[in-house]
Amino acid sequence: MPDAPNRESLAAKIERLQRAEEEVRRLQDELLDDATAARTPTLEALREAVLEGLGHGEGPEAAAALVPLAEVLGELEGPDVCDLLVDLLGSEEVEVRVSAGAALQDLAFDRFREVAEAIERALSRLDAKSPALRELPFVIAEVGEPGGPRVLRGYLAHPEPEVVAAAIEALAMLGDPAALGELRKLARDPRTVQLEEEGAEGQSSIGALAQEAIAMIEESLPAPPPPHDERPRPKGEHRGPPPGQGGGGGKGGRRR
Repeated sequence: MPDAPNRESLAAKIERLQRAEEEVRRLQDELLDDATAARTPTLEALREAVLEGLGHGEGPEAAAALVPLAEVLGELEGPDVCDLLVDLLGSEEVEVRVSAGAALQDLAFDRFREVAEAIERALSRLDAKSPALRELPFVIAEVGEPGGPRVLRGYLAHPEPEVVAAAIEALAMLGDPAALGELRKLARDPRTVQLEEEGAEGQSSIGALAQEAIAMIEESLPAPPPPHDERPRPKGEHRGPPPGQGGGGGKGGRRR
């Protein structure tokens, strides 16, 4: 059993950790300056580093290689930057996907069109099994732009049911009635997917997920106005003539 660390060794480790973080931030700032001065070679170097880092699979090595790159790319802009962040979203390491997803969302709030086009390109550019295709619908949902359902239409038509399921859940989150038509086309789809809810695994059909999303969206819509004769009347308003002035002078009526 190793000896318990003393106060001095702990303080030294903390200091080295802080210095390492300072060095990471300094290098990130330098790369951003390089991208301003020479965008093309800097982005090419970043692309090569992303491809190499993705080869690490999952674990601390992948996180150390790719999370700082995701943070740098999140400070840049342009279609090529969005594509690289989408690539990072396909990492096997969860920490990398979280960083890339957050960077894409931040970019989308300011440059939604660029990010949306990258998400649409991903359908034809990435392997059908890429984890990114199951993550990208939620990037759209979190941003909440009105154009979200249009972007997700292609994901509903994807051959992989897990991608379709992610798009259905994202559309339910958006709550946009523009998606109802597309969702109704899937209401009888028998393909099944594995679900994880609060740590419990289960299985559901695409059709059942679509029906649940339809119900959620319809419940969120404002109630239609009641028919004219059922609308509440202002206080003091009566349906017929005022008391004592009806009946046309017949029996029970009054004349002045």
